[in-house]
Amino acid sequence: MNVMALASLSKGKQAEFEELLRKHNLKLATLDQFIRNYAFLAKVESEERSATYFENAHRKCLAAFRAAKVPTFADDSGLEIDALNGEPGVGSAHFGKPTARESQDQANRRKVIELMKGKTNRKARFRSVIVFMVEGIELRAEGVCEGTIAEKEIGSGGFGYDPIFLPEGAGGKTFAELSPEEKNRLSHRALAVEDLVRLMKDREVQLVRP
Repeated sequence: MNVMALASLSKGKQAEFEELLRKHNLKLATLDQFIRNYAFLAKVESEERSATYFENAHRKCLAAFRAAKVPTFADDSGLEIDALNGEPGVGSAHFGKPTARESQDQANRRKVIELMKGKTNRKARFRSVIVFMVEGIELRAEGVCEGTIAEKEIGSGGFGYDPIFLPEGAGGKTFAELSPEEKNRLSHRALAVEDLVRLMKDREVQLVRP
């Protein structure tokens, strides 16, 4: 089976991409399968963020590809809210400041809910940009999922902003209320993977060594 390494330490992303790739007969690998000191990626991910999703994804992918020397991809994604002038955008991962009893994800959601109080325009979107590298080839793919921001957290599934995002086509449910299968039909990452697979076919990318 064709194998691609994911340049991310996020368990949530790993689980989602594993399912999304399986549909295309692609197998997800994590960096610890190829290199011993894979925790270096935590430092790369925590470095000052660039101005675009592409730059962030490219930095992570390049660092992991140089270390693992296998077909590698990374994504950077974010929530863009019209009423907040596109924020949190590329700063989505660290938008809120956690209290002593909060996780980073909880702080992020709390800040969005607070800033959106009284807003009538609740349109938003999730955007994912994927950078893929393999011997001599670099590809960029993108996926966008339109939706709206809920007034409160609903659902216990998913991760990140999922409990406050109502994607179009989900019947008024948040991502956190959907099953993994339902989410993977609608999500920005699902659309980005579809775009990546199309690009790989166009470029006749071979993942298996001769």
